Amino acid sequence: MKKYILLLSIVTVVLVISGCTNNKYSNETMNNKTITSNKATTTQEKSDLKNVNEHEGKNLEASFKEINDLKKTNIEDARNFEASLKNGSVIMISRDDSENLEVYNISMLDRFLDSFNNGKEGYVRIIKGTIVSGKLLVNKLDELETDGKVIKDTVYDTYTYKDKFTAGTPVYSSKIVKTYPNNGIRYALLENKETPDNMGTTVISFNKNSIKN
Repeated sequence: MKKYILLLSIVTVVLVISGCTNNKYSNETMNNKTITSNKATTTQEKSDLKNVNEHEGKNLEASFKEINDLKKTNIEDARNFEASLKNGSVIMISRDDSENLEVYNISMLDRFLDSFNNGKEGYVRIIKGTIVSGKLLVNKLDELETDGKVIKDTVYDTYTYKDKFTAGTPVYSSKIVKTYPNNGIRYALLENKETPDNMGTTVISFNKNSIKN
């Protein structure tokens, strides 16, 4: 009798362990499937968002009206600090090894923003760089244009060729905003009018104390 009880106990333990193991594998399988499913969903959402943004970008490009009589100064003048200061370009620079930034002609970007908000045409050039031994080394160069409804942003390649700037493919936006994070000022381009002001692509940002004129 004792042998039968012992045998029955062993069989019961084996069945319990087997059931727990199967349940563990089942849970792990389900968890893996859930993780895989979540990853697939996230990837699909990103893909859908990218397609939507590309579609909106193409619509903005198609609706943008080129300004035929737009007056631009020579793009190579961007290498000359004094010339850029005089022609109204927005300039953000540091000098030699200093970490302090200096911002000039920011009022021209405010004027551009006002033109857009009032449905008028506008243009502004934005230069970011460093003054080294009296020479302006350009790190980033943008030109913004607006027909009053859409903003066209052309970013120039400032590195590939030392003797010229090369225009990149324009990007089109439906809104430009000015915000005041902490003690700073930030201008940003937004893909659509529903995009929160604290998002979008930063055009230029700096501390208020950096403004020189």
